[in-house]
Amino acid sequence: MPFRGDPIAARAWMVGPLGTSWDDGSAAIRKTLKRSRTARRITPGRRMKLPYEELTITTHDGVDLAAWFVPAAEDAPDRGDLMAVLHHHYGGQKATVLPWIELFHRLGVPTLSFDARGHAASGPSPEGRGSFVKRAADAEAACDEVRRRGAGRILAFGQSQGAAALLMSVAWRADLAGVITDCGPAPEMGTAAWGLSGNMLGAVGSRNRLTRAVLAMRIIPGTEPVRYLGALWSSLAALRSTPLLWISAGRDEVIRPAWSRVWYRSLRSRSDAWSSLHVPDADHVRTLQVDREGVEGAVGDFIDRLTGRT
Repeated sequence: MPFRGDPIAARAWMVGPLGTSWDDGSAAIRKTLKRSRTARRITPGRRMKLPYEELTITTHDGVDLAAWFVPAAEDAPDRGDLMAVLHHHYGGQKATVLPWIELFHRLGVPTLSFDARGHAASGPSPEGRGSFVKRAADAEAACDEVRRRGAGRILAFGQSQGAAALLMSVAWRADLAGVITDCGPAPEMGTAAWGLSGNMLGAVGSRNRLTRAVLAMRIIPGTEPVRYLGALWSSLAALRSTPLLWISAGRDEVIRPAWSRVWYRSLRSRSDAWSSLHVPDADHVRTLQVDREGVEGAVGDFIDRLTGRT
């Protein structure tokens, strides 16, 4: 793009509808960054009366991540040494996955959730905004932390593009028991950027496709799209024999089910290690809230399978 790195010159170069689209995109970026960097004042204890521990974990590249550790409920089924690591969606934070924390708590699985780098109470990436590939280090640090807390086997849970960073981190771990992905990830950064731009723009994006396209093109370069493609698909291929539950939402306009179904159908093996659940009436990352009974049943069965209770 002309004048890359000089937004003032870039704006002067663009006039008319293109300039307006650039301005609308810039406003959406500022709003998204402000929202994602503002930690919510809710906790597992305040919102759901759950016991929890606040902690800080540090990645191998020196980023401090704010995290919560929530033990299993005392009256929950015994899951042995299984613990879960939860990665929220892009623009979210650990508070975003509170419904899932509560579910795993009742199902007997201790959880560690964290604010990804550049989100909420966590520090930024050393080089600025980190790509999804670089964010894999966050999930790696979280997995190492649950290992220190006694986990012998890890259940990895990721939402949207947070699932991409998670998959890149856990694919080759010998202690990985299974994976749950909720509404993602996108198979490549073109569809991911299109979905993220629509989510960031809200009503503006729904009525102006030029604005959405301009913003998507601004998002793609910083995501290392070629590296993302290789890292994601090699990770998914490595997970073909690992139990995986893919949950999709019928009304998802951020990462449409047809997009993430590309990797699911392409790589699903005949071993039936991978399974799926579709929630027709759910919006993006709202599957549990919309169909609590169906999602809880599928996740409960999945965990029973991992722990030999079926």
